[in-house]
Amino acid sequence: MKKTRKDYGPFQWIDIENPSEKSLSNLELPLSLDINLLEDSLKTGHLPKIEKTSDYSFMILRAYTASEDEKAIEIGQISNKIAFFVSEQAVITIHRAPFSFLTDLPENFDSSDELVLHIIKDLLLTFENPIKTQSEKMDALEQSIFLKGGSNLSIEKLYFEKSKARLSKKLLVIMQSVFNQFKVEDSLKTNLQDIKDTVVDLTLRTEEVVDDANALLNSYMTFQAQKSNDVMKLLTIFSAFFLPLTFIAGVYGMNFENMPELQWEYGYFLSLLLMLIIAIGIFIWFRRKKIL
Repeated sequence: MKKTRKDYGPFQWIDIENPSEKSLSNLELPLSLDINLLEDSLKTGHLPKIEKTSDYSFMILRAYTASEDEKAIEIGQISNKIAFFVSEQAVITIHRAPFSFLTDLPENFDSSDELVLHIIKDLLLTFENPIKTQSEKMDALEQSIFLKGGSNLSIEKLYFEKSKARLSKKLLVIMQSVFNQFKVEDSLKTNLQDIKDTVVDLTLRTEEVVDDANALLNSYMTFQAQKSNDVMKLLTIFSAFFLPLTFIAGVYGMNFENMPELQWEYGYFLSLLLMLIIAIGIFIWFRRKKIL
């Protein structure tokens, strides 16, 4: 467990990284923390939420931590949570994973709410680059489909990019609800509104990535169906050409004793000529029907 304490004058900030339940219960903290909320702060995979007590506000938020190539299908695979206990006298943050945005904080916060809003803003920035990268990947996959016929498209890759965008959207929507319930002093309401606007922007961008992924998947399936149709069309054309020719060859290949055509001097050439006429006739019919 790693514990950091900073005194900002009007309040103090205590950051606790990777604690155990036992170590938390033995710590001397400026706030009397409810045991159920402490358990929530340590529980893995917990979704964002906010609760208010008579002494403090309790929040759980999640920062985006997945790598670019992460194959994620669950919330816990793309993000790690951070719990906040916020009062006028103190801010306590509890988290398991290390967060870079908690290491270089300014030294001039005037209130606990101002510190929390600063951390939240940096937390939301962790979603910025992943969403931008996913959007760029959607553009690359779109080019692969429409310019290269989808030959280099990986359905698995598209699925996981869609999954990460969908999970990000879910997190952002829930955190937006948390921020709508979070109350700050009047002088910081514009800061909170800026955070809300950022969440809306990120949510819309993740939704766009999800929509793009769905559209690309549908386009890919359409291209694959078109390829199958082209193959079936080609096989049908070959069948239409060779079926009557095969019939003629089959009839005159039976070699019955009483087949008068077998005695014709030019029977072989006449049968070839008949096959040629039939093939030309089929070709002309296909051209008129614009099949070829």
